[in-house]
Amino acid sequence: MIDRRYSRWNLVLLALVVGLSVSLVGGCTTPTTYHVDETSVVSESRAKRDLGVDYLSTRRTGMAIRELTESLELDPSDPETHLWLGEAYRRKGRSDRAESYLLEALALSEGRRDLGTQQAARLNLSALLSQQGRYEDAIEHCEQLATDPTFAAPWRPLSNCGWALMKLGRLEEARGHFESALEFFPRFASALLNLGILEEQQGHHLAAIQAFEKALKSRRLGVSGHAEANFRLGDIFVSLGDRDQAVSHFRSAAKVAPEADWGSQSQAYLDLLQ
Repeated sequence: MIDRRYSRWNLVLLALVVGLSVSLVGGCTTPTTYHVDETSVVSESRAKRDLGVDYLSTRRTGMAIRELTESLELDPSDPETHLWLGEAYRRKGRSDRAESYLLEALALSEGRRDLGTQQAARLNLSALLSQQGRYEDAIEHCEQLATDPTFAAPWRPLSNCGWALMKLGRLEEARGHFESALEFFPRFASALLNLGILEEQQGHHLAAIQAFEKALKSRRLGVSGHAEANFRLGDIFVSLGDRDQAVSHFRSAAKVAPEADWGSQSQAYLDLLQ
């Protein structure tokens, strides 16, 4: 996906968080008197950090937080550990703690000139702040990243900015960001899904259907995104009076995510239509 040199844990970061390049911290310089001991401490810290990342990759978030916290106690200057803790707490719904760790990751990585972790922190902050409804703050981070010529995946911050702009009612700016993201990566599912939502809001049913169908065909949507795209397609076809198409999409949403909101809403529609 991204043409850079990765370690095993960098590749895990690609799959876990936002699909971007994060370079591992190269080392920690310490006073020479305690060089051997502190090298041992740093190695232990990294081992715990890597174990925490492994737990996070298998959705064992509580265990990940335990290992990452212990890693940070051993080496509080490591920006990547702050980054991972921010992501772990975001998954736990602890937005305040997530933001604190991500901001610290950003500050430490800037000081160390650790560009990969700095970019990852900005991207995660843009997503987190949008989740909190702090769209202007989110735009500040994703715009910086979208215009950074060293960032390997500009379609991601472009899509994040587009979402924030759409929520602020700046629809044409949002459209421009989604379209720019798709110029870089035509099958980027998040941008396709977001563009479909924008078209739906503006009453452009055919354009919305096309965007949602492309998002589904990309096979890059997660379970929630898959259910949402199908639900929104079903809703559009209800408004167009096409019962068969609506039922088909509601069934798909209810099947893929029966316990989630999009799935349960789809089942409610099916109960009415059948």
